Amino acid sequence: SSAENHQWSPGEKKPATAWEAEIDRLMRAQASTLDDHRRKQYFDRVQEIAWEQEPFIYLVTKNALSAISTSLSNAQPVVLRPQVFWNVDELKLAPEVAATR
Repeated sequence: SSAENHQWSPGEKKPATAWEAEIDRLMRAQASTLDDHRRKQYFDRVQEIAWEQEPFIYLVTKNALSAISTSLSNAQPVVLRPQVFWNVDELKLAPEVAATR
């Protein structure tokens, strides 16, 4: 309940509600399985809970800058932390750069 996915009350020692406890359980479960199908099921349920309970409503986001090499294409950075490329499986190196690797 003190992890980053508890943005509404990040310092609580234990979950204040049953739905927060369920999110904690689901996040631990997804982190401990290698089965992609099971992980998706856990994440889907977390999203259902967030939709049902509405513990937060994002109104603004801070400025986020990402630098991308001209040798890289298909890069789509995100503004949420961690600021990484969510589509890493679609990134492509320019042919002249890839030939030197």
